Amino acid sequence: MRTMRFVAVFSFLLSTAFVLVPANESDVTPIQQLFLIKELKPDISRIGVIWDKSATSRNQILSQLERASAATGIKVIVGEVSNLQEVAPQFRTLLRDHKIEALWILEESGLLGRAATRSFLIKSATQAGMPVFAPSETWLKEGACVTWRKDAGGIQLVVNKAVAEAMGITIPNKYQNRTAFLAMN
Repeated sequence: MRTMRFVAVFSFLLSTAFVLVPANESDVTPIQQLFLIKELKPDISRIGVIWDKSATSRNQILSQLERASAATGIKVIVGEVSNLQEVAPQFRTLLRDHKIEALWILEESGLLGRAATRSFLIKSATQAGMPVFAPSETWLKEGACVTWRKDAGGIQLVVNKAVAEAMGITIPNKYQNRTAFLAMN
């Protein structure tokens, strides 16, 4: 019964213009992203988010994360950082104290847009054996697993196939026609 409800809600979210205040109308909302993460990694129960405290959309996004967590049953643990020196300790806290199973980066502005931050988080998560769900293809090119984009046809997954396979993530058949695999040189 729970699976049927999950599938019905997820199908609704993908097929409609359901919006929880994304940055712009072409964005995939946090609840849509978390439903996709649940589809890609069905056994996930805890996911960590590294968040820049200075992000202008902080309050909107944090309330969306609470709703997404409640809707999917995935515990979302947010680690806020305000400078580069806080990134490593915050990641370690999420990993050790909260036992996260994946890392989810929602935005790449400010601190999270820096190459050093991106490189550290991808490398550290990969060493810990956990996938990184990322905000853009830039992250995928550096080793993150999956990102998404929205166009007139709906939500499309963009996947770093080598990393996804290494992390044990298989794209369900129902998403194959909406998946682009990143071409790596």
